[in-house]
Amino acid sequence: MNKLILIGSLSILLTSVAYTYDIRHPNLKDAYSLAGQAITHVHEAYDANKAVGFGGHAEKAMDLFKQAQAELVQADQYNEAHQKK
Repeated sequence: MNKLILIGSLSILLTSVAYTYDIRHPNLKDAYSLAGQAITHVHEAYDANKAVGFGGHAEKAMDLFKQAQAELVQADQYNEAHQKK
């Protein structure tokens, strides 16, 4: 349960990063959105199967998708900083 609270807190933090920075590259923006959808689906599966809990793997998957979102933001920031204008 503590892990789920921690994951929720990290989700709020990463979501706030997404709202303070608008990803400009359309493919990276789409990938970020799809990772968000994946997080939602895994979270819903976790909620529906609390008795099983997926052995911690669902929580880890959500964490990895959130990490991927953070990397996509950094990739877009790098692209914007190094793009020839």
